Amino acid sequence: MKSSKPPKSVMETALDAISRRLLTYHELETRLIEKGYESSEIKAALERIVEWGYVNDRELALMYSESRLKRYSRRRVQQDMQNRGIESELIEQALKTTYSSKDEHEQCLLLAERWYTQEEKRWELKYAADNAKRTIPRELWVRQKVTRKLVQRGYPSDTVRSVINQIGNEREDSSV
Repeated sequence: MKSSKPPKSVMETALDAISRRLLTYHELETRLIEKGYESSEIKAALERIVEWGYVNDRELALMYSESRLKRYSRRRVQQDMQNRGIESELIEQALKTTYSSKDEHEQCLLLAERWYTQEEKRWELKYAADNAKRTIPRELWVRQKVTRKLVQRGYPSDTVRSVINQIGNEREDSSV
């Protein structure tokens, strides 16, 4: 038995989509195009939604960069926002507001220190039972794991290298 519901209008579909998650103008437009609505209908609906303030790429970019500040690098957040279809100018404004190179270095250092401790514990658990399996030196194994995680978060390789060396030097000094 077929449903007797009439198909949703462009406006209903758009409002339904933005009620579930904050979307950029581009993301909402793409969803409506994929649903098969006419471009003139989409344009009219999007104009009204922007006018009402339900879609605001500037605010979304700022909120997005602030929410990612403690976990991701500037480069990673920039790439994520570009993938969401936010204009380059809005991305730069949001990133200037939330990210500074000093803060990014400090954040990278905090993550690295936390992960360093976690990876040292993992290495101990993994190789504690069997000394014969200890083929990779502990320090090298931990450095590789932490470096990989930081690079995946988008931190520049020179920053990662500096942070890893700094932590390694601090740990050497404290063990002497």
